Amino acid sequence: MIIIIIIIISSSSSSFYVFCHCFFCFMQKDGGIRNMESHADTGKIRLLVRRDGVSGPMQTYKISDLAEAMSAVQSLPFVPKSHKELIIPSMAELYDEETDNTDIVDTNLKPVDFAWIELECDDDATIEKVISYFPIHSSTKEDVKSGRNDNDVAEIFPLCGYVCIHVAARHATQASLGDEGEEPVRVCMIAFERFLLTIFRRPVAGGDEVRAQMEFILSSLNPHTEPVSILVCSLITAFVKEYQKEPSSLLVEVDNVNELVLQIQPSQCDQMDLLRRIEDLRHRLTRVQTTFLAKERLIQQLLLPVMRRIFITADSGALSRYQRLLSGLLLSIEHLRKGRDVLNLSSMSLVSGVSMRLLQHCYWMDFVSTVLTEVMMVAMPISIIPGLFTMNVKVPFQESKGLMAFSMIALVAALVFFVGMIKPLFLYIRHKPPGALVPPSLS
Repeated sequence: MIIIIIIIISSSSSSFYVFCHCFFCFMQKDGGIRNMESHADTGKIRLLVRRDGVSGPMQTYKISDLAEAMSAVQSLPFVPKSHKELIIPSMAELYDEETDNTDIVDTNLKPVDFAWIELECDDDATIEKVISYFPIHSSTKEDVKSGRNDNDVAEIFPLCGYVCIHVAARHATQASLGDEGEEPVRVCMIAFERFLLTIFRRPVAGGDEVRAQMEFILSSLNPHTEPVSILVCSLITAFVKEYQKEPSSLLVEVDNVNELVLQIQPSQCDQMDLLRRIEDLRHRLTRVQTTFLAKERLIQQLLLPVMRRIFITADSGALSRYQRLLSGLLLSIEHLRKGRDVLNLSSMSLVSGVSMRLLQHCYWMDFVSTVLTEVMMVAMPISIIPGLFTMNVKVPFQESKGLMAFSMIALVAALVFFVGMIKPLFLYIRHKPPGALVPPSLS
């Protein structure tokens, strides 16, 4: 009977274990499926269209409504569906004034239609599906899917008829510029003559303001002008302006560290803290300056003569905005260079301060040695008196009655000792320990 109960319990426990294992696997798979579905649902597709000179409101779709959004895009007749060769002017045409003057004449009589799609999604399958709807080169597809292109660059694909621009933008939740854990959002802009596709995986800083600005620009432009150059210029300007907001606060921190060097206390804790601050600021300045140099190189590429002769920088307003943006970037880079020089000066001041601390410590040791020497010069003559007790000579208090002679000799020795110690004690008490290099009241 007992054996049967044990067999039943063991069989029930094994079946319970199998049930728990199957249930856990099912819940894990179900959770994975839900995570995949939620991951696929994250993201948005935004569509802005101008037809017959009239710009409509921006339409927002979820990733689950991808088919509906792409069908709406494919229904537009001006959206590129096949490769259209882009005519690139030769070197002679680029610098020919007569050809340049004849190309300025606007021959468009009909309103220019335009569409802009913004894809915000971190799913590779969704990005690949969206890209497959348009005639895009395979190298661009690989760059967008893998995100391996970390440089701010503008590339022309004349056989496919578009210009691809890779640019870094600030993340929407980023605290400060130049942090070590900073990962910028890689934005890919694929610009056709009448169509613009923007792809990024994470939300960018100031995204709502940028979209409102794009909608306003598209509705306020002349219907006969091609808006792609203005819109691309507005996007790049917005991304650069977000980066230009932070260098002022970074330079203020550099100035504060430069003032803090003069107030450093003679302790290893203060020195290590200041060294860490200088190192952190130097790395942040380097990263910000590298980012600005990449933006400068991108704008210089967009200002090339070949870019001016095609649709990407054909508008004179976009050209002037690029020039002003480049001037502001050069000024910011110069400020960062000066801030780096100030930080290097702070490092040199810190080294000089540490050397001064070493000299002060050497002076302190020399001072203590001098005081001890003076004490020794006072104490050595007095040490003869105790030695008289061990000498084999006759001293006055050995023959005298009482301790009068001994007391007088001890009193004289004590007076000599105290009088001789006045000067060393006075010097030791008057000595002031080293403080800050510059008092806070004077800094």
